[in-house]
Amino acid sequence: QEGRVEICVNQVWGSVCDKGCDKTDAHVVCQQMGYPELEPIVFPGSYFGDGKHPIVYSNLKCGGWENDITECGKDNYLDFSCSRNNVAGLLCGYDCKDGDVQLVGGTNKNEGTVEVCFDNLWGLIEEAGWTANDAEIVCKQLGYEVEGRVSTAYGGSQYGKPAKTVHLTNVQCTGDEQSIHECTQTSYSLEEGKNKLDMVEVAGVKCYVPTTCVPPPTGGTSCVNGEIKLTGDNANNGEGVLQYCYKGNWSPFCSLDEREATVVCRQLGFVEYDSVSIFTDGRFDLTASNTSLFENFTCAGEQAYVSLSDCNLADSCQSTCKNAIGIRCSATANCEEGAVRLKDGDIEQEGRIEVCANNIWGSICGDGFDFTDAYVVCKELGLGVSEPTVYTNSYFGDGNVPIVYSNMGCRGYENTVLECTKQEFGTFTCSRDKVAGAVCQDACEEGTTRLVGGREDTEGTVEICYFNLWGLVSVTGWNDTDASVVCYELGYSRDGAVSFVDSRYGKPNKTVHLSNVACNGSESSLKNCDAAHIPPDEGREVYMHVEVAGVSCIEIPPSPTVSVGTTDTITKTIKDNGFAVGMGIVVVLVVLSILVIISLVAYLLFKRSKEDKDIRVPSNTQKMTLSSLQGQEQGVVNPVSLPYDGGDIPDDDLAEMYANVRR
Repeated sequence: QEGRVEICVNQVWGSVCDKGCDKTDAHVVCQQMGYPELEPIVFPGSYFGDGKHPIVYSNLKCGGWENDITECGKDNYLDFSCSRNNVAGLLCGYDCKDGDVQLVGGTNKNEGTVEVCFDNLWGLIEEAGWTANDAEIVCKQLGYEVEGRVSTAYGGSQYGKPAKTVHLTNVQCTGDEQSIHECTQTSYSLEEGKNKLDMVEVAGVKCYVPTTCVPPPTGGTSCVNGEIKLTGDNANNGEGVLQYCYKGNWSPFCSLDEREATVVCRQLGFVEYDSVSIFTDGRFDLTASNTSLFENFTCAGEQAYVSLSDCNLADSCQSTCKNAIGIRCSATANCEEGAVRLKDGDIEQEGRIEVCANNIWGSICGDGFDFTDAYVVCKELGLGVSEPTVYTNSYFGDGNVPIVYSNMGCRGYENTVLECTKQEFGTFTCSRDKVAGAVCQDACEEGTTRLVGGREDTEGTVEICYFNLWGLVSVTGWNDTDASVVCYELGYSRDGAVSFVDSRYGKPNKTVHLSNVACNGSESSLKNCDAAHIPPDEGREVYMHVEVAGVSCIEIPPSPTVSVGTTDTITKTIKDNGFAVGMGIVVVLVVLSILVIISLVAYLLFKRSKEDKDIRVPSNTQKMTLSSLQGQEQGVVNPVSLPYDGGDIPDDDLAEMYANVRR
């Protein structure tokens, strides 16, 4: 009932700055958490640590009348500054009177861990010096008859060790006191008691109130004293009504705790696992005798007993009970440590929570189990993050598995339940009618559809999401038109859609969301069609009486391909959607542009070739080349081409002409 104050803001856990935080603000927090109207204690200065979350509120200004802290005046995140050394904490009181005692954690109201009240706080008693005399005074104070009886005292935190302060140690009662506070004792301060909690074990008791005492028989010849056996149809597999040979007579049990049950299983040969299921509802044999020749066994201490005969036996009186006790010794399950599953729910998203612990499947006690613990379970299962529904009353049955965890303390950020704080088997007691269960949410968007169970992606049972749960569609009214809408919504062709009304692709264990679907064929999704919507609870009941809808779709056929060239081929398949059509048009235009360019280049080359063929040298023109002249350098081409008519050329003119050529 104490700790750092944290509040959920915008789906994020955050802490509160201690600036301005007083007892009135703490009172509102305690009231919101269900604690009585008692004066709380405020712890400033990050007394319980600063945590890992942002500081979301500061300068709280509660008036005391508010129902929750969000109604109080305050500074919100980003409107203030606050050191991580100034996170607020508090302690809420209980509605108890100094000197009161109570028993907690027991299977029955007459047994449990002893708690005493001091300063409006329930606290514990250290086991040091705890004896049967002390236990007798507790039982007397609680109203149980103890005259001529010795109540059983338990140490070792037999019934669990609640997260509370330790008030008392070295209690010494004489047997004449009327209450535990009249006994000699040593008390701890609040701070001392909290520090002691992790270092000590705490006291427990079991009170008995027989109105008459029937002594057990003194002898018999039916069996060998100390033998045990199981009776029932599955006794050879470690399951059945437990019998003990008491002085030559077989006797059932009316009282048995986890530690003693573990010894029984060892004695029966189940030595590999120390987790046992104990049943008091007569499930293995309602006709078995409900009279035990003794009261109970106590296997005290840390010794690994292998036989009940080595334990203490209370046998001054016979005892009776509604049903003889049955047990189920655990066998290997070959499961992965920390794995979780949901069992015996009407749909696959709900059920009794079972966890693999020490290679066996076990359940979780509902004591202290809340939606944060269930959230971690659902997250581990891969389901949605919406807040789950929690059951702590064996709503989905208790199963036949042992209860392996209790008082879970998940914070929500853990990946598996193994990472959460908790009490493990053997350190607590829990009734079989308090097993935890949950309804998880799916990670799906409202109104979306999918196909499951088919051999191909194009076929399967139709599922649609409503209420954060994947659910089914009843076949009432289901036809090909409805199927065509589903296919179109999932990206397939409307044409060729086939409906199935015989649960062709399986019938998943889920609620039924829709019935009497009536699509006209033009809708873009199934959620737009007319239909009868079924609430989840009713859908669970409908499930057993209907077949569910299935479809088979076909892919949209590809468009014709376009190829260019003999070696390099460009192929594009144009699908029936906007993007594909646009890309197809672009490809066609590019190909046509290339063809036009090639044609134009070919035409120009052809035209130029034709023009070259039309050029001719005139026939009356001759070129005269003087390849060799006296004194001329070799290799020089004479550029002069002279027309010559064959007449005589004067010597002077000829000499001048040669001179010019040389130059």
